[in-house]
Amino acid sequence: MGNVKRKQVRAENGAMGSLHGLLAKYPDERSCERRLIEVRWPEGWSCPACGNDRCSPVADRNRAWQCTRCSRHLSVTAGTCTRASKVPLTKWFHAIWLCARSKRGVSAMELAAQVGVSENAARRMLVGVRGAMARPGCLRRSVG
Repeated sequence: MGNVKRKQVRAENGAMGSLHGLLAKYPDERSCERRLIEVRWPEGWSCPACGNDRCSPVADRNRAWQCTRCSRHLSVTAGTCTRASKVPLTKWFHAIWLCARSKRGVSAMELAAQVGVSENAARRMLVGVRGAMARPGCLRRSVG
């Protein structure tokens, strides 16, 4: 009986989540950005310039957040496989989920069809995701 409850808790926390659960949890860019902030700064965001612990999204720039004290801008995708990409983060999260859940791997053609991007974009996404998965500790905190 204890094992069933443990599986239920893991499923509710996203450890055994479905694609539908992932898409419901991260429906838009801002929710994906917030998740990247949680993963990058697990103890809470802090400005590297002034040490302030509060930030807010920049209205006219995608994926950019700024310190509420010194106004320094930071990209939440810097240092990730999603950096400098124009593909929406929701599609990146979908691609990461597909790559992490696939037992035999995902082809660029399959990823392009599933995520809704061109085959060239899917190929670049696969290179980034596979590279990130090869680095030690990258799946310590997953997107789901």
